[in-house]
Amino acid sequence: MTGAEVVANFLKKNKISHVFDVAGGMIAYLEDAISRTPEIQCLPSRHEQASGFAAEGYARISKNFGVATATSGPGATNLITAIGSCFFDSVPTMYITGQVNTKDIKKNANIRQNGFQETDIVSVVKTLTKYAKQVLKVGDVLYELEKAHFFMKSGRPGPVLLDIPIDLQRTSLEISKFRKFYGSPEHKKLLKKSVEPGLKNKIKKLEKLIKESSAPVILIGGGIQISNTQKELENFVKRNNLPVVSSLMGLDSFPGSSDDFVGFIGSYGNREANIVFANADLIISLGSRLDVRQIGNPALFATHAKVVQVDIDPYSINNIVKSHLSFGMDLRSFFNLAKNLRANPKNAWRFFIRRVKENFSKKSVKSKQIDPNTFISKLSAVSGRDVSVVSDVGNHQMWLAQSWKTKPGQRLLFSGGMGSMGFALPAAIGAHFADTNKTVVVLCGDGGFQMNIQELETVRHQKVPLKIFILNNQSLGMVKDFQTTYLKSNFQSTVIGYSNPSFRKIASAYELDYVSIDSGLKEIEFSKILNSKKAVLVEVKIPFNTTLEPKVTFGNALDNQYPFLSEEKMKLLRAIKAEFEVTKKSA
Repeated sequence: MTGAEVVANFLKKNKISHVFDVAGGMIAYLEDAISRTPEIQCLPSRHEQASGFAAEGYARISKNFGVATATSGPGATNLITAIGSCFFDSVPTMYITGQVNTKDIKKNANIRQNGFQETDIVSVVKTLTKYAKQVLKVGDVLYELEKAHFFMKSGRPGPVLLDIPIDLQRTSLEISKFRKFYGSPEHKKLLKKSVEPGLKNKIKKLEKLIKESSAPVILIGGGIQISNTQKELENFVKRNNLPVVSSLMGLDSFPGSSDDFVGFIGSYGNREANIVFANADLIISLGSRLDVRQIGNPALFATHAKVVQVDIDPYSINNIVKSHLSFGMDLRSFFNLAKNLRANPKNAWRFFIRRVKENFSKKSVKSKQIDPNTFISKLSAVSGRDVSVVSDVGNHQMWLAQSWKTKPGQRLLFSGGMGSMGFALPAAIGAHFADTNKTVVVLCGDGGFQMNIQELETVRHQKVPLKIFILNNQSLGMVKDFQTTYLKSNFQSTVIGYSNPSFRKIASAYELDYVSIDSGLKEIEFSKILNSKKAVLVEVKIPFNTTLEPKVTFGNALDNQYPFLSEEKMKLLRAIKAEFEVTKKSA
């Protein structure tokens, strides 16, 4: 069996159905072996970055891992942004790059390059992967595949990279001579985990904190989806009568229509959710790293609240926010540990939340021009449980987070930590092939859409029935808003020097159905688009001066969002708080 056949057989054994690639000389044998494996389809992208994002979309929907391959040099370096995206958002992905013949690999670090397109990709991606290794012996190919797989899946998941020289891909060796990692002394040593001491006492402390709390709230992050513990979360919430707020990455982990769900928190969060979050006296953070986008000014966050943090990554605990109690463990183990925990209802707190939601939620806007929040609310309302929405990065991403009400079974995919424009279209392609029974919606801005626009040919060629919504405001809106606030409206490179092609002509060139929307859309028209068996490109024309609100400006507390509350609204909020204080004392 050749080194390339070992790779193909390993992917087959792990039930990988699609490998995303761009052809290249240094991975020719690997592509040949994979393409000859009936259970796996090689799916070519038009750019390696798109292959990397497609592998991420595939991994997040399939709950397996994603795979992308690329040739040496530019092929490998083009994967870097996607590798970083998976590293920051804890997505298990395996990137396999080709390399020049082992005899041609430079031996002296001071020599820039020996072979054509030779690049030390392993050194380049060391800080963005859980494991990166160049394989130098054909007998080590299986060992390194298994080792990379182990690191990719264990603990906090993330990407790995293997760099395999072309001569090892074509070299044959008896199957018995390929070393194995699983079951080896190294594997057994890595399996030995230290158990955090005093866990039962910690659970008792948590139960005491919840019972003593007058205003508890759960914050959910991306860890819920990663650990596949949505049901366990719902049971924990119901047993303890706890309200839920969500970070960006946690939004598809809890039903948006639930009475227990308050909303999306953070710099661009729902005002009502930020107010509730800021007034909690106990915050239970589940799988969320509590970064500055979630908490606003750290000096003004949780000044009267105790924070409990549960996270598999010990370095995320007590990083920005200091916790009163922490659990350094995976969420499945935590929920199992806390399965008998039951706290008393907090009716006064529930009444406070209801009053805040009634008076401070953003209302739909009736206008002849399109309001993005209203538009997304309508799209959300008609979307079925089989819908996955893949968002690009920009204002539209936050409008989606503010206004989409997630239904059970729906998925929302965001590029969170990396925040990469150009993510949505290729990630949606990967999401489609992970589950072809789902309807995949792409939500883009006009700027981000152009960054991987070439993947429309992949959509056309592979007949991928994506529903692509481009919110077009003829600018790079999020940065334009920043320039308005801080740079005296000098719109350099967001408006000045920026332009769009005709998206109608783009759709025609790629043989896609095209719909243009410049005013309100009826529900029946939304349904027609979503139910189409073909790919549809929908250009949604929103006003140039549309802004993203509410938002936390620099230095402000989470519940002090722009546009700032009027004196009348502030007076109402103070009255609701005072009412809560009286009610909880009498409870």
